[in-house]
Amino acid sequence: MPQALNPRDEIIAIDNVPLLVWNAPANAIAREADVNELLAAAWENDVTWVAVHTDVLHDDFYRLETGLAGAMLQKLVNYGVKLAVIGDITPWLARSEAFSAFVREANRGRTTAFTTTLEALKRHATKNL
Repeated sequence: MPQALNPRDEIIAIDNVPLLVWNAPANAIAREADVNELLAAAWENDVTWVAVHTDVLHDDFYRLETGLAGAMLQKLVNYGVKLAVIGDITPWLARSEAFSAFVREANRGRTTAFTTTLEALKRHATKNL
């Protein structure tokens, strides 16, 4: 497996699919324009899947009424990049039935995944990557 171009990041393989673990600082994606850095990292590392920890995404991502999640995910899909969000999203699930439904639907699809750990993503990936 090749090395990630940024030393803070890591490329792993899940079922022979390369995935970039993008270890950006907390709140690195706070507005739609910030997703360009994520896209650049995916392209630079020649991957279609990128995993980020929950704290990389600003709290607005988890509040669907802000529109950040929809705009960001649409942009990623338009450019052929898929997103895995890794970590505990329980606080946001408890706040919003709409967000809970969004996560359930995302996890049924093939472009976005929410899991608690990378190991859980590997289990999820056997049917969805």
